[in-house]
Amino acid sequence: MGQQQLVLLVLATTIVGLAITTGIRAFGVNSARANADAMIQDALRIAMDAQAWKQKPQLLGGQGPKHAADPDKFKGATLAALGYPGVDDTYVNQNGRFSIKVTGNRLLVVGTNAMFDSQVEVVTCGLTDTDIVGEIVVLAGEKVGMTPGCPTNS
Repeated sequence: MGQQQLVLLVLATTIVGLAITTGIRAFGVNSARANADAMIQDALRIAMDAQAWKQKPQLLGGQGPKHAADPDKFKGATLAALGYPGVDDTYVNQNGRFSIKVTGNRLLVVGTNAMFDSQVEVVTCGLTDTDIVGEIVVLAGEKVGMTPGCPTNS
């Protein structure tokens, strides 16, 4: 082979290698984003189940009458009370690991995925769909958002 053909061969090999590397990286980022979106959906479902639990009578597995009249209090809400199986008040599915925290008038659902190094958080502060806010906090190891607060309309 001539010198020019060898240079073209090396150049073509380098370009193909870079294209493959870029494709693999793009696939990884898209996979992390798809997983975070799925975790947001799971966390939203848990938050909506907490709203439904709050409105159910105690005889049907809902919140007791002491706090049921106050729409802003989720006292007693646990993943087990909402019907999610798990250990140490943690629910695990194919998308990630979920836990809830109740403080004051808000219920915080936190979802994490160790494989993609991602975290999502959903907050509910009332009983309507406008009382729920969610955000991707960490995506592929990078902080991309903040813990959401209660919506201003609640």
